Amino acid sequence: MSIYDNDTEREGPVVVRRAAYDAGMKLESQRKAGDPNAFDMAQEKAAEFRAAGKTEDAAFWNEVYQFLMERESVGAETETIVLEEGETYDWNEGEVIRSDSDLPRSDRDG
Repeated sequence: MSIYDNDTEREGPVVVRRAAYDAGMKLESQRKAGDPNAFDMAQEKAAEFRAAGKTEDAAFWNEVYQFLMERESVGAETETIVLEEGETYDWNEGEVIRSDSDLPRSDRDG
């Protein structure tokens, strides 16, 4: 019997920004037999941009890499939450939070 058998905590969701999600899914769909894993491809892109001094691009591809690695390491039943522009994820409450500034004025004023 494993010491983890009584562990009631489930894996949390995989939370990712829309741009990183779309790039990661595109890498996976373009992958051919014999190609490296999509997360390896994302890591390679990040390294190439880092070497070229393009830190923002490198950071983006590192985000894609982190998403793909996390997705690879959780169970198939684990939910993926894709954050749209202006959204954040509240890990304490387990919900997506949309910035008040992105809401129509009537929704902000109550």
